[in-house]
Amino acid sequence: MQLINFDFRKKKIKSWNNTLSSKAIIVYPKDIKELTKLIKFLKDNKKNYLIRTGSCSYDSKSINTNLDNIVISLKYINKISKINLKKRTIEVEAGALLSDVIKKIKKKNITLYSVPGGNNISIGGAISANVIGKDSSKTIASFGDALLSLYVIDENGLIKKIKKNKITLNSYIGGFGMAGIILKAELRVKKITSQNLKITSKILKNKNEVLDDFKINSDYHYIQIDPFFRTGNFAISFRGYSTKFKEDIFRNINLKTYKIEELLFKFLGLFINFITWRIFYKLFFMLNKKKDYVIDIHNFHYSSKYKHLIPLVCKNGLVDYEILIRKNFIKTFDQIVYFLKKNKVYPIYVILKRIHKTKNKYHYSFNKNGFALAISMNKLLLKKNFILSFNNFLYKNNLEINLSKTDEKFVKYKKNKNYLFSSLYKKMLLNHHEISG
Repeated sequence: MQLINFDFRKKKIKSWNNTLSSKAIIVYPKDIKELTKLIKFLKDNKKNYLIRTGSCSYDSKSINTNLDNIVISLKYINKISKINLKKRTIEVEAGALLSDVIKKIKKKNITLYSVPGGNNISIGGAISANVIGKDSSKTIASFGDALLSLYVIDENGLIKKIKKNKITLNSYIGGFGMAGIILKAELRVKKITSQNLKITSKILKNKNEVLDDFKINSDYHYIQIDPFFRTGNFAISFRGYSTKFKEDIFRNINLKTYKIEELLFKFLGLFINFITWRIFYKLFFMLNKKKDYVIDIHNFHYSSKYKHLIPLVCKNGLVDYEILIRKNFIKTFDQIVYFLKKNKVYPIYVILKRIHKTKNKYHYSFNKNGFALAISMNKLLLKKNFILSFNNFLYKNNLEINLSKTDEKFVKYKKNKNYLFSSLYKKMLLNHHEISG
């Protein structure tokens, strides 16, 4: 098979959390017209392919198994084709990064709903994984709730538009690319009174204060919990409110990372242990004890480029869980903490967000009323059978996890037999219409 008529490169690719990697042939079509030619070419040559653009996947969804499987990047299919301020909608190509879209549309006093923290997540990827953000509400619970229509291309290279009232649209939302390739999306956008947010941080001493904090209204909200679960400095609440005050120029964030910074993070990974991480979080809480500052809305969503370098610190990668707690928050949280402490596990970071149930039946949706507890752990520091026992613990306690964020094989216990599932997004999604739980 000859790809000489297309822009392609051979390179090593990996999952965001450094747990999976593969050599790949990546093809970069320059526009939708060239993409249709490429798909027809691959079909004629009986080649499998997958989509990989933002490189933010946590597992094997965008990792090819061998060089026979072609990787297609929509990197150059990234234009904002329409902005309708009256209707508060935009039309944007699937390869556009959310961070770039926000940077452009904020100048018109609009922004996207349900923006996750990854600075390389594409529009198509956000729809395919049905991501959640710091502004989950009863109206817009997840990214898919803001979707109005899609332009897609099927395996035969045919382009079609799917409107919101069509049942088939929901198979693309949280469909992980199995229904077809997303080319362009029409999205509802949020009107904002200013490009800037006033951020307030506050120390929370215990779990009761955490629950009380979630009762306060704000435009954006998340809580970072001390990974050692110490009382007194138990967590920090971060809230964002629209403000007309402008961001301090010295706070302006450059998301681009340089090789020297990446090398520094790898070097620092040699010194991460129980003691150094406790000291780091002690300092982190001291610096954020009580602060008010103004930040640009774009820089709020991507508040630190160093957060995205954390996988470099963890030599063998991160193991990520996002656990849904629907009821008995304190009791459930205590059970999780007890299990981690019993196994002498201290996470790299722990984030808590309030989430709401989506009104729509998408192919996959993690959202139900409750809390999403994200726990990231250094794989190198985990005991051999920890993941297996943690999955068993979650099952026995009827806890649901967001499998789109979990990179390990999940063990489902049924009639005292173990069923190992790899390629979860294929098997669980197709069999059960959703994989949460």
